[in-house]
Amino acid sequence: MVVKKLGAWILSLLTVLALLPGQADAGEREDIVTTAKKYIGIKYTYGGTSPSTGFDCSGFTSYVYKQHAKSLPRTVADQYKGGTNVKKAELEQGDLVFFATTSSSASHAGIYVGSGNFIHASSSKGIMISSINDPYYWGSRYLGARRYLAEEEKVANLAVLPKGQYHDVPTTHWAYSPITSLSKKGVMNGYAYSLFKPAQSVTRAEAAAMVANALNIDAPSNYSSFKDVSTSYWAVGSINAVKEAGIIAGYPDGTFKPNKVMTREEIAALIDKTFVLTNKGTEKSFTDVKEGYWAYNSIQRLSENKIAAGFSDNTYRPLNETSRAEFSTFLYRAITTLAVK
Repeated sequence: MVVKKLGAWILSLLTVLALLPGQADAGEREDIVTTAKKYIGIKYTYGGTSPSTGFDCSGFTSYVYKQHAKSLPRTVADQYKGGTNVKKAELEQGDLVFFATTSSSASHAGIYVGSGNFIHASSSKGIMISSINDPYYWGSRYLGARRYLAEEEKVANLAVLPKGQYHDVPTTHWAYSPITSLSKKGVMNGYAYSLFKPAQSVTRAEAAAMVANALNIDAPSNYSSFKDVSTSYWAVGSINAVKEAGIIAGYPDGTFKPNKVMTREEIAALIDKTFVLTNKGTEKSFTDVKEGYWAYNSIQRLSENKIAAGFSDNTYRPLNETSRAEFSTFLYRAITTLAVK
């Protein structure tokens, strides 16, 4: 196999502009709770991470935090491992609360909203508010709480680590090898204070700008190829360029959705267009990606070439947002598996 359009863009594809950390105040905590309540009634979907697909419990907590530029690990188990431990009597709005529903370990999570209540994705009723002291169910299953909002107040005091090492990517992180390996080689960069923010997603505009800059392609900014990207938009030239190069296209309604984060299906299409992938004749039957689906062939090729796998329930979850950790893993596998010959 050979690499197509690889060029220098891999050297910066995952670089995202660093955001200076802010402090969590009462107003921010209230805003997070307000955001969470907007989704009351949204259905429960196993593996769901957005209002359009539905939520599972950790997908809901991650999505709400992401609306406020806060990153959380994707799974309940990892969310419970992070943050700062909080005593039940000291809970504040926005803290994550955890329950042991299927075993003795954390298996359900929600966001504390105050007055002894939390909002969560219930498997029976979708997004709803319940009492953490509910005597019939939640009270006896309460496990503990973690505070993530206060964590960013401390990052300015973190030591600067050697290139490729990050405070939020320990050796036990599932994507440690791809992230550290590609970072040391200059393939990707982290944020200020030696943070990588592995759970944070990448927007389409950011991806367009990084690809265009790395490939050294550009287009005039005095016009726009999409009705939702004005000529004054910061990435209009890059978006025009990647569109003309056939790397990232828009939507049927003529929009580009520049602030929309990239999904697993979009990443599959992007990698497929970047590398020359061959079919191995070992198609994987994902229950949620049927033949004829727009990204079916790209997803199949990534799966057959062992670049992106599905989940244990035989789904691919194409609409799930792609985290930086996932993106780095896909890219790492593509580079190491599909080396230039």
